Amino acid sequence: MKYRLSEKARQILNHLSTMKRPLSASSIAKSLGLKDETVRSLLRSLRQRKLIEDKETTRIEFYQLTPEGQHFATKGLPEIRLVKLLAKQGDEGSVESIAKEKVLKPSEQTLALGWARQNKWISVSERDGHTWMKLMSNATEAIKQHPLQLALESAEESGLLQLDDVKFEKKDLRRIQNTLRKRKLAELVSRQTITVSITSKGHQALKAALTDEELIRDLSPDLLKSESWKDQDFMPYNLRAPTSPLYPGKKHPFVEFIDRLKRVLIGLGFQEAKGPLVEIEFWNNDALFMPQDHVAREVHDAYQIKTPKGPGRIIDESALKRVAKTHENGWTTGSTGWRYPYSFDIARRLVMRSQTTSVSMRFLSKHKKPPITMFSIDRNFRPEKFDATHSAEFIQIEGIIGSKDLTLRDLMGYIKAIAKGVGVEKLKFKPGFFPFTEPSVESFIFIPELGWREFGGSGIFRPEVTLPFGIDFPVLAWGLGADRLAMAALGIGDIRELATRNLGQLRKASMRF
Repeated sequence: MKYRLSEKARQILNHLSTMKRPLSASSIAKSLGLKDETVRSLLRSLRQRKLIEDKETTRIEFYQLTPEGQHFATKGLPEIRLVKLLAKQGDEGSVESIAKEKVLKPSEQTLALGWARQNKWISVSERDGHTWMKLMSNATEAIKQHPLQLALESAEESGLLQLDDVKFEKKDLRRIQNTLRKRKLAELVSRQTITVSITSKGHQALKAALTDEELIRDLSPDLLKSESWKDQDFMPYNLRAPTSPLYPGKKHPFVEFIDRLKRVLIGLGFQEAKGPLVEIEFWNNDALFMPQDHVAREVHDAYQIKTPKGPGRIIDESALKRVAKTHENGWTTGSTGWRYPYSFDIARRLVMRSQTTSVSMRFLSKHKKPPITMFSIDRNFRPEKFDATHSAEFIQIEGIIGSKDLTLRDLMGYIKAIAKGVGVEKLKFKPGFFPFTEPSVESFIFIPELGWREFGGSGIFRPEVTLPFGIDFPVLAWGLGADRLAMAALGIGDIRELATRNLGQLRKASMRF
């Protein structure tokens, strides 16, 4: 009977056969120059095939290097690097001269000085306003076989240190153990170790094993056509063998969140609409009954466009005139208006869109028969100062629904459904004021790292907004901050993290719904 064994599996069986005694995975790995993980994986496979058997289970203690310990294992202890540098400078040097060489990090200089003095490798004196260090006669010889450095170097590759594997005197062993813990260079951990030995079936497999040349490694078109593979053996594949991590391409978490939002709104029966980023004040403000000379406009300060200077184009001149009359005297809305002379030049002025409500007004001007359902998820721009919850560019979730017999309760129900659709359950409302809705409500969500935060305004459009466009039924409207809603859904405490390019964060990020 022929046995299929990989080259490494054959090496392990041969090593067990030669040693004629039970061995642990780590000792096998060390003897054969293989990785611990590879050996453990191969042993699992050999155990399943009954080519090896477990003999004894023991628990061993070892030290696992911390990042600082790993760094010192590679670069050398700071005090040893200091001694080498002083020897290079003629056995003496000032703190400033050592710093200029940049062999030691600023944080390592104090460590190096302290431990070098404690080991009696240097003497320190003050001269001419400077701190000077001078090597002691034993220093250069002492660092060559420094026990702590030797111990760290023995663990450089694996990061694991078993002091039994390094030959030290008892006094040095105790000192190393104490220093590792004191300097936080390693942590003491324990691991269960199983020793294994080769079975009689393993000896048989070793003698009758096929060589790598006799095994098929890859299927080729010619091999499949000839069907010669039917009479040959294949190289075994270990599907549990450790591999390098793979990071397949995926959407940015915020982009994925926006896509989810769109699916939620479409599922609620809304259709998506778009509008220009560079807008005219007519759609951005005037159509929303926001007076051209009122302090309320400061709430929506916008970026003015220098090039082109404008003016922007208004296609529907009749709607422009009705909006103008509504501002001046209320027109036929039952309102008294704002009572100021309306400026057609301001209405045509170009701005960067400060709210996607302008998209709602453009949509309403063309869709006047109920039911009306629309949403827009797009960028807006305001001169905000950047902080954890504000950005000069932000994404707004705009939505309107128009039909007879709609109430404020319906509006809050839709907002709750949108938030719940992306996994945000903590939501509350309070009365608010906006120039273009009455009644109005402000919506708040709970962001774990920040607490309750406002994430949008909503209400029922005033007659001064809807009647100039020929709409005489209730229109519910909301403008919600997609950025803040994403912060609650993704568990992010800073709005700037939504635009992160940190690959580590992006690889770990995942949606919660």
